[in-house]
Amino acid sequence: MKFSLISVLSAASAAVLLTLSAVPASALPAAPAAVQSIEKRASEIEGLNNYSCKPANGQRPVILVHATLLTLNSWDDVAPVLIKRGFCVFALTYGVNKAVPGGFGGLNTIESSAQELANFANNVLKQTNSTQVDIVGHSQGGILARYWIKYLDGKGKVYRHVGVSPINHGTTLSNIVTIAKTFGLFYPSQDLFDKFAPSFYQMVNTSEFIKKLNAGGDFAPGVIHSNIATKYDEVVTPYETCWQKGAGITNLLLQDLCMLSLNEHLTMVNSNVVIQFILNQLDPVTAKTANCLAIVKGF
Repeated sequence: MKFSLISVLSAASAAVLLTLSAVPASALPAAPAAVQSIEKRASEIEGLNNYSCKPANGQRPVILVHATLLTLNSWDDVAPVLIKRGFCVFALTYGVNKAVPGGFGGLNTIESSAQELANFANNVLKQTNSTQVDIVGHSQGGILARYWIKYLDGKGKVYRHVGVSPINHGTTLSNIVTIAKTFGLFYPSQDLFDKFAPSFYQMVNTSEFIKKLNAGGDFAPGVIHSNIATKYDEVVTPYETCWQKGAGITNLLLQDLCMLSLNEHLTMVNSNVVIQFILNQLDPVTAKTANCLAIVKGF
């Protein structure tokens, strides 16, 4: 099954990072060519990052922000649907650590990745002559805009924020974090990970970053927040940590929309039910029921 394959690839990527942690950074090739290749492949998503696109009345540019260890290509199911519906859609690959071959995104500190998003979004606003954007973020991508709004220059620049399995309150990573702490393995390993993927430890539920992100409230005033999670999530655990608390915030479980949905963390962005949820949040006027029928229907 597709979700099982991607889960294996994700675990393999983490294992590679562990192996690389024993290799001097100077011995690893920089990856600008790999990154350029990723950006080139992204052009295969027809209509993505089209700066001549002008949002229709009542719409704003939509920026898609990928998950850890992924790139903007992970939106290859979502982006075409939004573009077909007339949205101006943009995406970036953020957090690429040149010390790690392969062009994986989301590895650098979350603060620096949030600044990358800020720079990208500000350019989108300028190029499209817009005052606000809508953000759809997956996993780590679901918190970058929150940091941009709260600690950088993003206040007032985001209208809607849609989180797909967002890591709003951190994770125990299926209790691996708890077990590692119990056996005294958690903190000694941090120096190794911080050389290649400092964002990993920042996403743990007890990290100083997560505490700072949620200090004073876990939502941005004036922003319309909505989140969708899956009970089969093995990365953001428990899945309830995806939720935000506040009046008017929408928090939904994928299986409450369709009990047949087996999507886990990474394949949430491949689910037609989730795509319909995203469409409904971005354009409530034309919203359609997101349920099991979405699994088999096209857009």
